Amino acid sequence: MNSTSKPQWRRPSNKREVVKLAREEDVRFVRLVFADVFGVSKNVSIPVEQLDGALEGRITFDGGSIDGFVRGEELDMVLRPDPATFTIYPWRAAPQGREGRLICDIAMPDGTPFEGCPRTTLRRAIESAPSLSGMRIGLEIEFYLFERTAAGEPSTTTTDVGSYFDFSANDRGEEARNAMVSALGSMGVPIESAHHEHGAGQHEIDVAHDDPLAAADHALTLRTIVKHVAADFDLDATFMPKPLEERAGSGLHADFRLADDSDEETALYVVGGLLGHAPALTAICNPTVNSYKRLVAAWDAPIYSVWSERSANALVRVPPGQKPARIEMRSPDPACNPYLALAVLIGAAADGVASGTLPGTAFAGSTYDLTERERRERGIGTLPKSLRQAIAELDADSVVRGSLGDHLYHAFRDAKLEEYERYRRAVHPWERERYLRLY
Repeated sequence: MNSTSKPQWRRPSNKREVVKLAREEDVRFVRLVFADVFGVSKNVSIPVEQLDGALEGRITFDGGSIDGFVRGEELDMVLRPDPATFTIYPWRAAPQGREGRLICDIAMPDGTPFEGCPRTTLRRAIESAPSLSGMRIGLEIEFYLFERTAAGEPSTTTTDVGSYFDFSANDRGEEARNAMVSALGSMGVPIESAHHEHGAGQHEIDVAHDDPLAAADHALTLRTIVKHVAADFDLDATFMPKPLEERAGSGLHADFRLADDSDEETALYVVGGLLGHAPALTAICNPTVNSYKRLVAAWDAPIYSVWSERSANALVRVPPGQKPARIEMRSPDPACNPYLALAVLIGAAADGVASGTLPGTAFAGSTYDLTERERRERGIGTLPKSLRQAIAELDADSVVRGSLGDHLYHAFRDAKLEEYERYRRAVHPWERERYLRLY
C-alpha cells in the first residue's frame, strides 16, 4: 500500500451541507445505513423530503427485529445519521433521480447512545485510547468473484485462471474490479490499489489509511458496492473467508499507521498488546465457523502469535524503516464486523501501550517450519482452531470484553455459540463421503 488516490467526493461537515449537496446532486432517495452485531449492513430508504427530519433524529425502527439489539420486546430505536458519511451511490435509483447514503449511529428512544451499536462501540474504543491518538488505519480486503449458473444461481465456478498480480485482458473479474474501484472512488472511499490475489477468481482492494471510524465505514461501503457491481457483470462476490478447500482463503489485513510523533517503543508496545490478546481477538476478527478453515498452515495464513519484519505468515508484520511505524495485523477476515474488529484491535493495542507489553524478538522465516517443541520453548502461542475455542478465549480476556462492552459481548457470544452448536450438529458432505459406506 503506497500512494493514495484522491477521493472524488468531499465529506460534508454538517447537516446543512448534506441538504445542500442532496439538492445539487438531484438526490430523490436516501438510504440510512447501519451495521448489526454481525456487521451485516441494514438500511431504510426515505424520500429526500424526509432528509431534514432524518438528520434531526426523527427516523426510528424496531430494534427488536434486529439480531443482537433488544430481545423479546418491540422498541423504537433512533437512527442518528453522521453527516460526514453522506455520499451518492453510483447508480440511479429511478429515472427521475439519484440515491444518497448516510451511515447512522443507533440511539435509545430517550436519545442516549445505544450500547449495542457497533459504530458507537468503535467511537468509544477510540476515545478510550488517547495513547493512539492520530493513528490511521488502512485495510486490505480480499474476496472471490464466481460465475452464476445459467439459471442465475450462485456457484463456486470461475473461468479465471489467474494468480497473484496476474492480468488478463479477457477476465471479466478484472473488468468488474476496475468498475468497483471507480464506484468506490466516486463515493469518497480512498483506494490505494487493487489486484488479483492467489486464488483463481480471488481479488484484493486496498483502502487507503484513514481515521479508524472512517476506515470501518469504508469497509461497510466496500462490501455493498463490490456485491452490487459484481452483479452487473453476472458475477457473485463473496467475502466468505474460505469458500474453497483447495484455494487460498480471504483475509482483511488491518494496517495501523501510528501518529507522526510516535516512537519505536510505542510501536513495540502496540505489537505486544496485539500478540498478548490475539487468542481473544480471534473470536471477533474471525467470527464464523468457516473462518477457521482459513486459519491453517497454508497460503500464508497466520496461525501463530509471532511478529516479524518480513515473514509472510506472521500474525503481525512490522515493515522495517517505516516512519511513522506501520503495524499490520494479518488475522482478521472479511466476514468480521469492521467496527467491532477495529474496536477490539485498538483496545488490545492501547492495553499494550498502557502495560508496557514488549513482544519479544522479531521472528524470521516461515512459522510453518516451527516444531511444537520450538514453539513451546520460545513461548509462541497458537490462535484458536475453532469458533468455540475462540469464544472461550474471549470469555477469559477482560480487556477485549471491555472493548466490546457488556451488551455486545453477551449478544455476540450467545449468537456465536448457537451458530457453532448448529454447525456441530450438522452432517456435512465430507462425513457421508468418508463414512457412509465404510461403516
